[in-house]
Amino acid sequence: MTFTVAVDEWTSKAEKSFELTIKAVSIKLFSAIIESSPVDEGTFRNNWYVTADTPSTEVNPNAKGGSNSGAISEMSRKVLGLFDYQNINFTNNLPYSEVIEYGGYPKPAKTGNKTVSGYSTQAPQGVVRVNAVRFEQLIQEEAQRVSNR
Repeated sequence: MTFTVAVDEWTSKAEKSFELTIKAVSIKLFSAIIESSPVDEGTFRNNWYVTADTPSTEVNPNAKGGSNSGAISEMSRKVLGLFDYQNINFTNNLPYSEVIEYGGYPKPAKTGNKTVSGYSTQAPQGVVRVNAVRFEQLIQEEAQRVSNR
């Protein structure tokens, strides 16, 4: 075995570890976002889409059901299937997604008690922002786990 081959093998392992780390962190982060998504009929929770490089423009207004397991399974499958990508995008294009994240519901609520002061009672701090603050920590944890293999 020459030094060149050893470096090639190390580079290949390092690239694979990096890819595994990014995918695992993405799955953890995106799962937390899905789990944090408020549920009325489940449409919002089931309208998260994973794409490489270009954000999705997809919307499925008929994606009902409050279970997060199906949404997480689909997201995980998509993340694991990505290759040769520069960015992993996680989008929700429902027209009220920004209102869930940043508030803006009518004050007082038109009906029921699903909102308070313009914010969802299930996600008053949003869903993406509260989970994104953990991104660096997730990367460090996953990089440590992968390097211990």
